[in-house]
Amino acid sequence: LVSSSTALQIMSTLQRLTMLVGEGAKLDVHGCKTVDMASSFGKALLEFIFIVMAAITLLIGVNAGKSKAAGKVLYPATFTCGIAAIAYFAMASGGGWVIAPDCRQLFVARYLDWAITTPLILIDLGVVAGVSKWDIMALVLSDVLMVACGAFGALTVGNVKWVWWFFGMAWFLHIIFALGKSWAEAAKSRGGESGAVYSKLAGITVIVWFAYPIVWVFAEGFGNFSVTFEVLIYGVLDLIAKCVFGLILMSGASSGYEAI
Repeated sequence: LVSSSTALQIMSTLQRLTMLVGEGAKLDVHGCKTVDMASSFGKALLEFIFIVMAAITLLIGVNAGKSKAAGKVLYPATFTCGIAAIAYFAMASGGGWVIAPDCRQLFVARYLDWAITTPLILIDLGVVAGVSKWDIMALVLSDVLMVACGAFGALTVGNVKWVWWFFGMAWFLHIIFALGKSWAEAAKSRGGESGAVYSKLAGITVIVWFAYPIVWVFAEGFGNFSVTFEVLIYGVLDLIAKCVFGLILMSGASSGYEAI
């Protein structure tokens, strides 16, 4: 049997959670008099991006099942878009967010999405480049640490926020350096069409990923961007980084996925 004091503690914990998460959030948490929230336009954007992500997931998934060679490169892309679709559905349906200490609506579902999908993107790039599993693991771990630093920074205020941002950038630079040098050299050395396919995928990944920490500075960082504009710009970046990436990969090599 659960004692009355234990039951009260559980109820208190649940009450605190409902104050912080999703539609049940109370706006006076953290002493906030007002909270910057996504507008109706922002919510419509989340719904639209969910629909696009879901459709691309289905499209890539169907092609992934056509052959073993196709599945090797397309299943990670399928799960990337699928997980992102789930995250956007959570955000669009009123969940997956908390009130950050700087009185902004912070979509934690986005960070959970990134923590899973960005490693999947790196796995795909590693497969195309033909690098070792250890090389892929090293970059995946750097990636997870990068996303975690961004999340911790978004949940703090003051100078510590920027310490987290710099920590995240250190891991980020490791990823960019590897994609642009050692992994690019590995893809080129494979010969055939792997180098060309990798060049397209890595190029779009590096360019788009560079935009994320810049947006973070003006959104979660200084708070110059409204939450609605944050939804818009992150949504566009996510569509390019995941959906366009997957569609480029789906187009494959002209001689078939076996050439990748």
